[in-house]
Amino acid sequence: MTAQIYPYLTFENAKEAMDYYVQNFDAEIVYHQPLSEEQAENLGLDIDSLSTTTFRGIFQVAGQKLICADATMTNPQPSSMVSIMINFGEDEAGAKQLFNKVASSDEQRVTIPFGNQTADNQLGQVVDKYGITWLICSGKLMQED
Repeated sequence: MTAQIYPYLTFENAKEAMDYYVQNFDAEIVYHQPLSEEQAENLGLDIDSLSTTTFRGIFQVAGQKLICADATMTNPQPSSMVSIMINFGEDEAGAKQLFNKVASSDEQRVTIPFGNQTADNQLGQVVDKYGITWLICSGKLMQED
């Protein structure tokens, strides 16, 4: 079996975050599991609003899965150490379409406009409202030997 790597994002309210990505990134929510009553009680959380909590959520951006959950022990902090890159390969139009969708909202900040970064690569970069950096590109990521 080949192992898989998925970005795992933690939010104060992951259900709200997934809705944000649906609206701004054309994401699709694949799965949402609220905390159980027992989990909420063990964490000292209110059990009256379990439907708004997220034990595990899965959503897709450009067909790629991201997993998320509520931060139940502390407030999550954005970090510039990890970014998410979506490479559309030879589908430059698909990359540009997603970038333009994301860049069209005031809820994201464009840090690199979409365009030629090297002879074989188109790339744009945005920072979303949660402080997550997204690189959206097409073409080769690096020179092959």
